[in-house]
Amino acid sequence: RCWWIGPGQKRNERMSGRWVIPSPLETAQALSQELKIHPALCGILLRRGMKSAAESHHFLNPSLDDLESPFKFTGMPKAVERIFQAIRNTEKILIYGDYDVDGVTASAILFPILKSLGADVEAHLPHRRNEGYGLNQGSLERLLNKNFGLVITVDNGITGIGPVRFLNQRGVDVIIVDHHLPKSELPDAYAILSAATDGAGDPNLAACGLAFKLGWALLGDYKKAEPYLDLVTVGTVADLAPVKGDNRILLRFGLTILRGTRRKGLCALIKAAGLTRERLTTRDIAFGIGPRINASGRMGSPEHAFKLLTTENELEAQNLAQVLEEGNRDRQRVELAAFEEAVECVETDPLKEEQKVLVLQSSNWHEGVLGIVASRLVDRYARPSIVIAVREGVGKGSGRSLPHFSIFESVNQCRDILMNFGGHAQACGLTLKEEHIPHFRRRLNEAASDAHLSAGFAERAVDAELPLSDLDAKFISDMERLAPFGPGNPKPIFVSRNLRLKTTPRRRGKDTLAAWVTDGTGKAICEMVGFRCYERWKESRPRERFDAVYAPALNTFNGIESIGLELQDWR
Repeated sequence: RCWWIGPGQKRNERMSGRWVIPSPLETAQALSQELKIHPALCGILLRRGMKSAAESHHFLNPSLDDLESPFKFTGMPKAVERIFQAIRNTEKILIYGDYDVDGVTASAILFPILKSLGADVEAHLPHRRNEGYGLNQGSLERLLNKNFGLVITVDNGITGIGPVRFLNQRGVDVIIVDHHLPKSELPDAYAILSAATDGAGDPNLAACGLAFKLGWALLGDYKKAEPYLDLVTVGTVADLAPVKGDNRILLRFGLTILRGTRRKGLCALIKAAGLTRERLTTRDIAFGIGPRINASGRMGSPEHAFKLLTTENELEAQNLAQVLEEGNRDRQRVELAAFEEAVECVETDPLKEEQKVLVLQSSNWHEGVLGIVASRLVDRYARPSIVIAVREGVGKGSGRSLPHFSIFESVNQCRDILMNFGGHAQACGLTLKEEHIPHFRRRLNEAASDAHLSAGFAERAVDAELPLSDLDAKFISDMERLAPFGPGNPKPIFVSRNLRLKTTPRRRGKDTLAAWVTDGTGKAICEMVGFRCYERWKESRPRERFDAVYAPALNTFNGIESIGLELQDWR
């Protein structure tokens, strides 16, 4: 069953589109009786790849013992051997990281582990504007004055063919720890830890997960690396890595470790963000912790974030957390101005309805917020988006995509007019001359046409249709066993029909909708909250009864439990 947006309806940031509701699976009923959970939840398990009650039970009850061995990566033995050789020979080791949350947390995992093994190690995290993404040859020339014998890249390096060749010529070995997609040629590194290059190891791991696996291999036991799962959790969630395979296990146990962390920098940052450590969720990481760490690399130097995550001094941690807090406020201001200008560019473009991929440029935009602006444009217009900041005739861009459309592959088809590019299916970064941007826009849209991407079209996958009265504490508790949620394992959303308002909708904050709703029987009464929905609700003027798509949750206030609905869409 589907519902389509009308051609004359206004498209807002939370955009309506087609609801895709699967038919109930006959096998879900039998699985429900065996697992003692609701058939709708069993249907979700089956659609997410579980083939039996045993597999479903395993999924619902993960264990750290289920993690793949780090030596699944074919490059792991060589990497471990070379690192121990460097330690034995007192060679200096350089960790060359990245300025985003994944790169910072990966560096903050590997640095103390190497230190604990007696390594002479330093970390360098490049400045976004001065050095750019990846291995910067000018920076390497300066750093090699310290006589490093081994360079370990984290969250970069897989496309650094020239810089790796330069390091080899200087007698420096390179170990690449990177989850990004390679180009047609691989760098001539001593060892590469990447599922994308050798087809072995979990391909879902972000760089922080790869750093954890390398640390585990070096320490000889995952239990010795387990204290670093708080950083793995922050990096994995912030980088939007798929919550599949090892990532789901790492996040399930990492959240518990994060809630009890004694890491001084994380404690200070959590407090500065106004969060409660003992009740942290993946949402808190995505919208509270991650943006503050990212702001360090976006607006200034990622060194502040790296020091925050590795310091053992409480006063230094508090001071650095405040620096990141101020940087985040600055980032929010700059981001809002860039997003508003980007929206104006789209709305005033006479050909906007023909653009399957949005490619926008401006000399006013800060490079540090391009990815966030691109992501918000995807939310608003349901189209892959690339946002480019132009300086002195050169454009540096960041892109975000929709599921089932690889922006990396499409950009790769334009590589002959790009100075540099990299990324993965859902995100990319690139550099090109300003004069080539119109040509790039045209060719990218041609690639999108070849992929049969529909412009401005949103599709919302609903997991099941439910009577509102089916929602109770047990249902929510069983649903949470499917967690943690994220890309690849999204939080289940349901549709309920013929709801009616119990209270008059009210506005919370800037644009949050809040109201109590009930079904026709009066057996179920739930609080419905819709983020960035109030204005659209007013415009749509729902009639007495409406259908709603939502994610359910169990709310507790003053010891009283109630079912809450996070509104996603309605008609």
